[in-house]
Formats: sequence, structure tokens, C-alpha cells
Amino acid sequence: MAHTRKAISAVLLATLVINVFAGPALAHESRQIGNMTFVVGFLDEPVFAGSKSGLELRISQGPDPDNQEPVAEQAGNIQAEVWYQTDTANKRTLPISESFSEPGSYSSVFYPTAAGQYTFHVFGTINGTQFDEEFISGPDTFNHVQETRDAQFPQQFPNQAELVAQANKGNEAAGLVPIAIGLGAAGLLLGLVALGLVLAGRRRTA
Repeated sequence: MAHTRKAISAVLLATLVINVFAGPALAHESRQIGNMTFVVGFLDEPVFAGSKSGLELRISQGPDPDNQEPVAEQAGNIQAEVWYQTDTANKRTLPISESFSEPGSYSSVFYPTAAGQYTFHVFGTINGTQFDEEFISGPDTFNHVQETRDAQFPQQFPNQAELVAQANKGNEAAGLVPIAIGLGAAGLLLGLVALGLVLAGRRRTA
């Protein structure tokens, strides 16, 4: 268990370093919906499993894609969900809030705990325009969540899934200890009873 704690501490430390030095958003998907432009991606890309991130959504509008105005004060009209890979049955609802310093910029924070593909489902109605869109991470959209070990140097530690599996195995083994002790005590008791019976039998025959 001591080795597991050290490994977990090392992973948490590496995650903290990643969060401190990770740069601004590197890749987002831009999509035209009516006269609005939706730009969707992860907060603070690149994103590593176990680090703080979430949905980042920017909305603007105007006839000229290169000269648009932010669509502000619409957090109550936007709904969002996220799921991992293709597991649509296991969705997480994302409460939307707007940035105070950047009108038209919305976000919802969560901690992605597994590396791989994520899907953001964004839907609602803004100024009479309905939208229901899925934004899927990938090479042509925005970055997948990456393994923490991909940014570790010189030593790489187990990822979170491996640490959880190791901890579960340790807990299972620890749970077997009382059973083993109980079986050992029962065996000792039976051995003493058998020894007593043997000695009693010898006395009767003496």
C-alpha cells in the first residue's frame, strides 16, 4: 500500500505541474449554425486525464464570419452534456456559465478521468434559432484527453486507471486477511481438540 500511495502522490504532482504550465486552448472546432458561429473545445488544452478542464464554448453572430459580435447573456438558453467515447448511456450534464471578462464565452468545468475521445452535446434556443449539435474530439476538431504519463519525464508512473485497479486489488487482499486469520484460528482449535482426544484415549488404555 505504501508503494501505491507514493505512485498516487507522484501522479498528482505531475498533474499539478501540467496544470501550471499548460498553455491556452490549442484546438477548437468552429461550426456555423444559422447566422451564429459556435467554437467548441476543451478548457486549457492540452488536457491530461485527472486534470481540471471542461467545456469551452464561444458564440458569435453576424453576416460576415470575419467580423462578428459576441452572443452574450445566453447561459440560461444553452444546455450541454458530455460523454466518454461511445458511452451515451453514461452522460454528465454540464451547467453553463458565462465569463464575466469575455462576453459570449461560456464554460462548464469538470475533471476528465480517462484518456481518449469525448463528445460535447450542445443544444437549446438562442434568439429564435434552435440548435442541437454534437462536437466530437479528434484530429480534425479538438484534442482528445491524453494520458498523464505522456507528459512525464524522465520517469513515467502508472495512469489513474492502473492505480485504481492496484488499490482495489490491495483492498481485496486486505479483506482476505481476517478470513485467513479466522481459518487459521479455527484450524488451531481443531488441532488442539484432536490432540486432546488422542491424549484422553491414551490415558484410558494405560
